[in-house]
Amino acid sequence: MDEEASIILGDAIAFCQRDGQDARLINMLGQSRAVSLTEDTLTIEAPSRFAIAQLKKHQPTIEAYLEEIAFAPIALDIVAPQGSAADNAAPAAPVVPPVAPAAAAVPAPEHQTGDVSRETMPAVSTSAAPMPATTHMPIAHDATPGEDSGIAIKNTLSADDFRRMMNQMKGGAPAKSAKPASTSPMSVPAAVAPVEQNTDGAPLAANSKFTFENFVYGPENSHAYRSALKFAALADERGTCTSLFIYGKSGLGKTHLLLAIKNELAEKSPEIKVKYANSQAYLDDLMTEFDRQKKSNAPIMQAYHGVDVLIIDDIQNIIGKRASVDYFFQLMDEFIRNNKKVVIAADRAPKDLSMDERLTSRFNAGMLCLVAEPSYEMKYKILQRYYENTIAAAPEAGDDSLLAAYGGDGGHLTDEHFKHMAEVSGTNIRELESFCERCAGEAGDREREGSELSFDDIDAIASQYFDTSAKKINVQTVQSVIEEQYGVTHEELIGPRRNANIAKARHIAIYLAIEMCEMTTTAVGAEFGNRNHSTVSTSYKKVQKMIQEDRTVTEDLKSLRDKITLRS
Repeated sequence: MDEEASIILGDAIAFCQRDGQDARLINMLGQSRAVSLTEDTLTIEAPSRFAIAQLKKHQPTIEAYLEEIAFAPIALDIVAPQGSAADNAAPAAPVVPPVAPAAAAVPAPEHQTGDVSRETMPAVSTSAAPMPATTHMPIAHDATPGEDSGIAIKNTLSADDFRRMMNQMKGGAPAKSAKPASTSPMSVPAAVAPVEQNTDGAPLAANSKFTFENFVYGPENSHAYRSALKFAALADERGTCTSLFIYGKSGLGKTHLLLAIKNELAEKSPEIKVKYANSQAYLDDLMTEFDRQKKSNAPIMQAYHGVDVLIIDDIQNIIGKRASVDYFFQLMDEFIRNNKKVVIAADRAPKDLSMDERLTSRFNAGMLCLVAEPSYEMKYKILQRYYENTIAAAPEAGDDSLLAAYGGDGGHLTDEHFKHMAEVSGTNIRELESFCERCAGEAGDREREGSELSFDDIDAIASQYFDTSAKKINVQTVQSVIEEQYGVTHEELIGPRRNANIAKARHIAIYLAIEMCEMTTTAVGAEFGNRNHSTVSTSYKKVQKMIQEDRTVTEDLKSLRDKITLRS
């Protein structure tokens, strides 16, 4: 066995751990044997034929790490195990126990890039490689080669960045980035235990998928995401960031962020007492406490009053119950007066919940965040990530397993499948994940029949999930709604005039036409006074910039989308 080959393989494993790569990739590399290292090739022996197939899916990522380690391009050659002797050989690098799922928000090495658009997206590997720190998303359906027609959506906060941010906020020295340390047993993460539940039904932090790293974010929810990070980082600073209010429609990730705060504090600051409850749990606890007080005259809701951070989900269900609303107001008022921390999630903003005016004012003065519906690009990323980290990364069925007897698990979904799925799907993230499972299962059935999953198959599945999958929205409807909203005529909207109000209305109309209508940028331009592709792309990018700089724009776009959908 080549000692240098063993060293570089061990370093590659350490780099995978550093960047939060997929657990199965780390395990398979840890169980592989370093065979030889030449000037430009590392040869490793995989533990099984299945491992060979999985490692080849991740080969570009591994080779990127090898180049980073060796300061020169190194190709990876993966060979099959050599009989029983090979099977019994001790691996060169330490066997790495399972680790948590790959972090959704951890950026890849800087030289990796990816493009996302409805029609011109290049094929993207469906491996579990991390998403790049900057995902370039061209909106041009017919862009000419070399033309700059895209926008950049930056996910810039990695797990290491978050830890450094927390340390700096607390007045400490910036934490150092993780180094590619040796792969000694002392540096290997602990094995993942079966998922357990807290008494409130929320998953325990160490095993939960509800973490900041697993949250997929973009312009639609980045303000809420970063505010939740800030709240968790400063949770032990009394009088700072005392309230966080996240609102938006069901199924857009509010609960994920609330549980991410809870799990982050449970893992990093166990001394902070945290109480999480959804609205139903809160109401059940309140009724139980009322019954107990009648018998023992005990204080009510000590489990809520005695904590440092109170997290309550779906409070619109509490506000609607007259028997509990007064006590809820008293509880919130006590927490805010005592500078204790409160996190709230609801389906609408505080001003629309008929709350006590003092509480409405205080929540509005705190961190108030909208979680909006995901765009096409966001849905594409959610579907792809869920497939890579949950479906494709699931353990392979053994020959004698019940799953194998049934006929196997999900099939292969291509980049073209993800693009079409994003086009025809709705915006509820829970439904998106279930939809992805169904499509993968159907793909597996088709592969066993010797065929492939078709767009018609995807449409048929989508029709069972989403009311909007078959609804066609035309550009004239978009234009009509925008003209009414901004008080401009049709001639002004599509004409050459460029005063501020008309220009803003035109930019937003073009943006929504691209997002909601099945049209190329050239076709959209034709509907707006025969504007060319470059002009249409510029309008789209202007609105994307507005979304990132002003959170009220996202709320305005949501309202406009709803009006357009109702008229279609």
